[in-house]
Amino acid sequence: MIRDVREQIAAELQTVPWPVHAYKPDDVGSVPCIVVDRPTVAVDVQHNVFTVPIVVIGLRDGSHEAQSELDDAASAVVRALTGPTFAVSRVEPSVASVAELTYPSYTLTVACGATYC
Repeated sequence: MIRDVREQIAAELQTVPWPVHAYKPDDVGSVPCIVVDRPTVAVDVQHNVFTVPIVVIGLRDGSHEAQSELDDAASAVVRALTGPTFAVSRVEPSVASVAELTYPSYTLTVACGATYC
């Protein structure tokens, strides 16, 4: 169930022109890239609410072009996840650590629910 949600979100993001990882990688080969991180699950009887962080990682240099590309990548994620299945509820600037390096990033919070009988 948890893996299914991560993989479904990663599949929805295949339309964006940047690499998408359905897990947190040891290293990023190219940036910007998109990481579908580990979800939080709240269970209420038969209904599960998944909250999934998606981290959009940008270039490390502090140029206008690098920030613009990071902004564009985050915007593409928001556009790709509009619809009845997923809801982007929050976008926050953040810093991502990968392979002991820090990168400017955005963390998008995505929510979805599933009912199991």
